[in-house]
Amino acid sequence: MSDKEHSSASEMRLARWGIVVVLLVFVVMALAYSIVNPLHEATDELRHYRFVRIVARTGRLPIQGQEECRSQSHHPPLFYALGALATSWIDTGNAVCDSPPVNPFWAYRYWEVGQDNKNQYLHGEDESFPWYGEALAVHIVRALNVLIGAGVVWLTWATARVIWPGRVALAFGATAFVAFNPMFLYMSGGINNDVIAAFSGTAIVYACIRLLDEPERPNWRWGVVFGALYGLALLSKFNLSPIIILIAAAAAWTAWKATGADILVAAPESRTPGRWRQFLRLWLLVMLLTLLVAGLIAGWWFIRNQVLYGEPTGFQEVTELWGVRNPFESLGLAISELPYAWTTLWGRFGYGQIPLPQAIYDSLKIVVGAGLLGAFFGFFRSDTRQRAMLLLVAATVLLFFAVLFNYMLVSPAGPNGRFFFPALSASAILVFFGLCWWLLTIRRNIVNRARGTTADDQGSRRATGILALVVTTSMLLLSIWVLIGYLAPAYDKPAALAKGASSPNQVNAHFDSLVTLLGYEISAETVKPGQSLDVELYWQVNAQPPGNYVLFVHLFDEAGTMVAQRDTHPGLGNFPTSLWQPGDRFVDTVRIHLPETAYAPENATLSIGLYDPDGYRLAVKNAAGDANGDSLNLAQVKIDPNEGQFPNALGKDFANDILLLGYDYDRRLLSAGEKLGVTLYWRALRDVDADYVMRIRLIDDDGQERAAYDRRPGSGKMPTDTWLDGQIVKRIHGLPIPADAPAGRYRVDLTVVNAGSGQRVSILAEEGHQVDAHLPLAEIFVVE
Repeated sequence: MSDKEHSSASEMRLARWGIVVVLLVFVVMALAYSIVNPLHEATDELRHYRFVRIVARTGRLPIQGQEECRSQSHHPPLFYALGALATSWIDTGNAVCDSPPVNPFWAYRYWEVGQDNKNQYLHGEDESFPWYGEALAVHIVRALNVLIGAGVVWLTWATARVIWPGRVALAFGATAFVAFNPMFLYMSGGINNDVIAAFSGTAIVYACIRLLDEPERPNWRWGVVFGALYGLALLSKFNLSPIIILIAAAAAWTAWKATGADILVAAPESRTPGRWRQFLRLWLLVMLLTLLVAGLIAGWWFIRNQVLYGEPTGFQEVTELWGVRNPFESLGLAISELPYAWTTLWGRFGYGQIPLPQAIYDSLKIVVGAGLLGAFFGFFRSDTRQRAMLLLVAATVLLFFAVLFNYMLVSPAGPNGRFFFPALSASAILVFFGLCWWLLTIRRNIVNRARGTTADDQGSRRATGILALVVTTSMLLLSIWVLIGYLAPAYDKPAALAKGASSPNQVNAHFDSLVTLLGYEISAETVKPGQSLDVELYWQVNAQPPGNYVLFVHLFDEAGTMVAQRDTHPGLGNFPTSLWQPGDRFVDTVRIHLPETAYAPENATLSIGLYDPDGYRLAVKNAAGDANGDSLNLAQVKIDPNEGQFPNALGKDFANDILLLGYDYDRRLLSAGEKLGVTLYWRALRDVDADYVMRIRLIDDDGQERAAYDRRPGSGKMPTDTWLDGQIVKRIHGLPIPADAPAGRYRVDLTVVNAGSGQRVSILAEEGHQVDAHLPLAEIFVVE
């Protein structure tokens, strides 16, 4: 894909106006992401914001371990100083350590796509537009970050234009992968230093590409430029420090070329002593000036760290405060976390609790994989000048993947795609270049076969332009779809119920004088273990609640044990009762999941109520005004067993050795001092070598162990290491109920322990990853 001619005048006009349009659309989209994202819901935003406020209020940098509350004080200060400068005039009315009320249910089934309790905090009207106080300060710093993100987009464009000055479409396509990456838009619309790290890294790559394009020998000016950029990079984020390798490589390449040698064709005469001396003199000039200027700009930061923490990076203090992994023991864990890092590169918002459908991640994996493979083949069809630049771009990708993976080895916070942002531009350039190579290769073969002639350059340029348009449109549509389909709904209030609209199954039950349940609807009258039940609640607010009450939805069976329960702030966390106003009418939909180990067949009662987190429940009165206690029974639900030849059929895989097929109790109502008979049905998945012990525990409402039973199957007469592949084993275990056990509900917990190592055996999901080592079985009830 050589560059034989420069763009025409029309293409130049398209380039100038096209990038302006892309930048404007990026800014609009990033601001939209920012506006729909409530305060401090972005990744680590609260701690980044505290850093900004500390600098704005005190004019000093925070010191790790000496703060009243946690901030990102271990980071270099450039972004936070800019944010403080932009917002120092605002009186937020809040202390630095103030935090919004935490939503205790925000991590509920965090891995699921949806909008159920995705908010970490309970948000109030003080965040509404027009903004003031803290909301204004947050949105100003977010807007600053949007502008920095726009700088990354422009630098991507500029870098691609240097590599392919006559191929405007290549620049457009590469820029689209950055500008409309949903995660980059999201992070640009939040408060963090990952975007300025991307800006600094991309700026250095752009300067390196410009140096490689320099027809003359490198001089002292390049040392000053690189020194300034590297110094600012070090003040942006410490993970940029290895980028000095790229600067050194670009300077070495140019210095060697200045001696008259071609690096890609290393002739013997290029290795003369005089040429080496000239090369070293030019290279050292650039590198020494780079380090000198960078030291003048950022050296004070490392001296400060040395004085405060005893080492120049401050990373040792970070590990003591935030935790650390042993890199010699975490290789397997880091490899297993790479898929998560991939999803967070493209769109997994908050603290990972707002994922996108897996199909999106898989599709992007195919596109990126094809692009990188095509870039590898396309490299060999490029001219010498472009090869040098593509090598540096590829080195950027490899360097920051290594930085990311190294961080995964040493930190629990490592598997986050945002740490790869300094190479986001470089990877986008390679991917689109590779996609173009595939397109033009396929087109060339088709034209050659159809016409018997060589494909013309004009047609190739047109095909590349069409591909750039398709990629840009697709990425833009993806970013819009993610915004309106996944991010915004995660923080939406529940659907309003029109005044006068009727509700199904009318009950008109009053919860104190605050709210009336007009009616309800359930998704099914019969469910099975492992399934879910949707409950729609039609509410009308009568008075302003004095605080935040929690809604509970319980499913009790005839034995008096809890089959399933949900506790949540109304609106799935997004419409807490403190926001309710008299006259509000809305429909709240709550999904309650039955555990796979739920006992069946059974008949269960669905009940709801509201309680104060301090403990008391709101009293319930029926439509006639009669007291109904502190909960309201809504409906009867039948629980049918899953299909299978064993009671309470299951398929729980323990270490790919043994499979729990089902279980049974001899009874579910017992008295203190009696013994619960637990029957377990197993199948060997292979000839078992390990000697396993089945541990059954009795857990009370406070999570305390009240009794335990550890036995090998058959009281040791039939240990698991004698089980053969496919063998089915039925064993009954007796769990004693303590004589002093108070009446109430108790959970039965099953674990399998390797008798040799003493380690609990992990339960595996169908995909093979570890799920847990504990299997909660159905509850029992101890009577008076």
